[in-house]
Amino acid sequence: MYWLNGIANELSLNCTINNIQDEKTNSFPQSSNIVCIRPSYYTSLYITCTRNAIYLWSVKPNVVLSFVERSEKHVEEFGENVEIIWKPDASALAIQTSKNYLLLYAINSYEQHSFEFNFPNSSTHAIVSGPGEGKGPRTMLIKFKVAIRIDAGIACETCSDDMLIIVTKSPIALQRVSWNPHQINTTRTTILNDLVSEIISYIVYDKTMNMFICLSNEGRVYALQNSNLAEEQNTESKIDWQDICFHSTVDKATAIDINPKFSFIAVGTHKGIVYIYSTDTKPVLSHKLELPLWSSKIPEDENSIESIEWTSDGYAIAVGYKKHGLAVYSVYGSLLCSSSEMDDNLNNERLKDTYVKGIRRLFWGPGNYQLFVLSEEKSAKLFSIPFVKSALTSYLHSDNIRRGLLQTDDRILLYNNWGDYQENNTTIDPAAVAWTHIQYPNLYITDHWPIRYTSISTDGKYIAIAGKRGFAHYNAVSNRWKLFGNQQQEQSFLVRGGMVWYKDILIVACESIQQKGYQIRMYSRDSNLDNTFILHTEPLLNVPVYVTLCGNYLLVYTSENVINIYNVNVNALSTNKGEWARLDLVRRISLMGIVSHVLKVRSINLFSPIQGEYINTNESMISANIILLVKDKLILLRPKTADEETTTSPFHMYIIHEKTEYYWIGKKSIENMITSLWITDGKGLKVFTNVLLGPDFDFNTYNNDIPESEPTTPITPCFMKNEIGKPFSLGSESMINMNSCRKWNTNNFNQAIYIPLDFYPISILLDKGIIIGIEQNISYKDSLGLILFKMSPKMHLFLHHILRYLLQQGLEEDAVIFAKVYERFVYFSHALEILLHTVLEEEAGQDLGEDAILPLVIKFLDQFPHALDVIVSCARKTEVALWDHLFSVVGKPKDLFEFCLSEGRLRTATSYLIILQTLQPLEVGGKDTVRLLEKAMDEHDYELCKELVRFLSSIDSTGKTLQETLITIKSRMDDPLSPSSQEAQIDKVVESMSNLDTV
Repeated sequence: MYWLNGIANELSLNCTINNIQDEKTNSFPQSSNIVCIRPSYYTSLYITCTRNAIYLWSVKPNVVLSFVERSEKHVEEFGENVEIIWKPDASALAIQTSKNYLLLYAINSYEQHSFEFNFPNSSTHAIVSGPGEGKGPRTMLIKFKVAIRIDAGIACETCSDDMLIIVTKSPIALQRVSWNPHQINTTRTTILNDLVSEIISYIVYDKTMNMFICLSNEGRVYALQNSNLAEEQNTESKIDWQDICFHSTVDKATAIDINPKFSFIAVGTHKGIVYIYSTDTKPVLSHKLELPLWSSKIPEDENSIESIEWTSDGYAIAVGYKKHGLAVYSVYGSLLCSSSEMDDNLNNERLKDTYVKGIRRLFWGPGNYQLFVLSEEKSAKLFSIPFVKSALTSYLHSDNIRRGLLQTDDRILLYNNWGDYQENNTTIDPAAVAWTHIQYPNLYITDHWPIRYTSISTDGKYIAIAGKRGFAHYNAVSNRWKLFGNQQQEQSFLVRGGMVWYKDILIVACESIQQKGYQIRMYSRDSNLDNTFILHTEPLLNVPVYVTLCGNYLLVYTSENVINIYNVNVNALSTNKGEWARLDLVRRISLMGIVSHVLKVRSINLFSPIQGEYINTNESMISANIILLVKDKLILLRPKTADEETTTSPFHMYIIHEKTEYYWIGKKSIENMITSLWITDGKGLKVFTNVLLGPDFDFNTYNNDIPESEPTTPITPCFMKNEIGKPFSLGSESMINMNSCRKWNTNNFNQAIYIPLDFYPISILLDKGIIIGIEQNISYKDSLGLILFKMSPKMHLFLHHILRYLLQQGLEEDAVIFAKVYERFVYFSHALEILLHTVLEEEAGQDLGEDAILPLVIKFLDQFPHALDVIVSCARKTEVALWDHLFSVVGKPKDLFEFCLSEGRLRTATSYLIILQTLQPLEVGGKDTVRLLEKAMDEHDYELCKELVRFLSSIDSTGKTLQETLITIKSRMDDPLSPSSQEAQIDKVVESMSNLDTV
């Protein structure tokens, strides 16, 4: 979901130092050697430390706002700078020194802006400044407050909202110090010797889990948790601490980070492996992240991981290696990009992007559009690397998946669905431009960067974006943006929970800053963005968490753990009143007892299999299934019938899939795909065909509802994974209540279809049978010494996966009807060839008996006119050793050749000649070629005649067969019945023969 794109920017202090340096005193001689870097909690600011100086940077623009240089006497007394600790609200920071001191500094912010632009026309400013730069950052000063001596020695440190938390060396303890300099003496200490016997070298605290994750100097990782959540109100004697050592020294840990969105702990190790532990109950290994096999050949001390950090949305993790640069993985293990391809250029003297040689520290910028990297070298350099991310990371919405929407720092990348623009809809042109670049409007992005939500309409014509305040929308037909004309109105609200397009109406969930409340607003695309043109405003009592549209119904999930379902009513009147719209609340569904962590809900969908794609009646809405994506678990809530017990819950709950990065419901009128479910799990795609119909659905009734013009076929349901009784919890609370689960009847149900991919999928073109994804490319420009990152679109046909699955289940009729939908595409034969080739390679040399599906594949191919072409094309691309197995099922190649010859399929017969030439003597093959040549001359296909003549020349070294063929052709020229218009073509054939050396 994240990809490198472009060239890294190197950030340097040299120019700043030269400007402020006093030539006589040489005040900052070592200030360019960065020893530490740390972002603030919201990453809008960050600090870089040298041994004797502190620099405060802003991210947008990326400049130094303030600095403090310590004198050599001060450094000698208190020690050199070692580490940085930020207060969460960025109002203060503490510097750890080499002599066990904490230097507390306050960061004073002023209304006056630094680096202000002065233009006579204020609108010019937006053109000059970049995204997020606005009027420039506020003026900030770093002011020293107090120095605190820690006699027990400082091992590491972290912080909570109001306390600075220090881990001491001797004794091993947690010491909590107030950020307020006037309350320094009110410290509290918790001895950890009974829990941890090793010195803690690094510690991180997560507020949502109330958990400390500690890394020892021996490479073990501990989880420390205070069982009394109200620790601030208790004395040390009442605090009950628990610890778990969940990572041992088998692979020594070197870096740790927490992903609160997915409840994961990432542990980077000495061997270059990232272990991901789930904290649903207690830390348990979930999966591993590893580089390709080349890493096993590298010495362990060079493959060590120095720094790891999750993106703020939890969808990806950046890994910095000691000797081999950067890698970025998706949450469940897909390698999105890696600089390891540049290992051959590490010793190049021209190389300027030295971070590929090794990384000491890294962190993500606001919105995860930039990755800041401190290289691992004596004179460490700081780089900012640009990234592109999927719009799904901020707003998991079905239309965003369908359209392959990507976001960068300053623009949107919209994938060109070529079928929408090409007259020939039977193919996809790989040479066409893959992306449409849509730049954000400068007037909006300069003040409201980064973009928090992006939503595209179903038809791809309209796009809406929302940043810090307000929103803007774009018309892809006119290529124009529409913004608020009144900036005060734009600043008065911010989007919360998302926004969706209903036809030409934009529905926005928002928080009103002035009114201190929450609303659902409806705006017409054609009207000006102004409060006077709001079509409808629906007040909300609670914070909207997620908003989506299912048919004619708007789903608004709020912080009270309730889904509010509104009927969307829009009408354009012919009167002067114009267009009107309203939302009618028709149902409220409580998820109490089902979901206990509201912020873990990532997506909600309604689906009515009876009505198909749209839910347009209250009856269909009430009977619809509810799809929930809670953290990584995809859950189906199915309404209970009237005769079922509803005292506990009105739903049956089923776990469809775990380790879900995102999913997409395919609702197209394609057999066996009418209600398909596509799930990305970090390794590939899992496809459930018609999974949403459920085991109790009356398939016969459904088929009777299909119009007579459409083919009817048995609908193929799918197996739904269910784990009954398995607890799902985060800390001490259950995330999903499993008590109401019942077993899913798996009789007559089949397993999911797994499609492995070597790239990350971003869109599924269901009506074209294609999966669209992105592959990371890296190139090195030696003349510049720079590394260029570029993302390239990739495609994968999924037809052969579905067809093989259906054939394995004995559903030959279903497979034929499914394939007929795609028969018009020029690449359909290629898909069939892949199917045959895959099955042939897997079954060759094995005695599978009745379990073999190659005979079923051949029988299936016989239903299509190009079956013989597919078979011979597959044979020519397959090893000769596999031919016996193939033709033992298909039939003798000689018989197939004769059949093609009798049917007049000369081109196909020509392909079989190559097979026959390998399997039979030259004399027989030569005669077959002559027969085919005569047939081609009868059909006036003289280009084929030339090819056959050349083929004879290649297989006959004596030239005897060619001589006989020449006599045959000349006899046809002497035939008085031969048309004179053909003589010129025959002469060319003879001429081509006479030019051969063997004639």
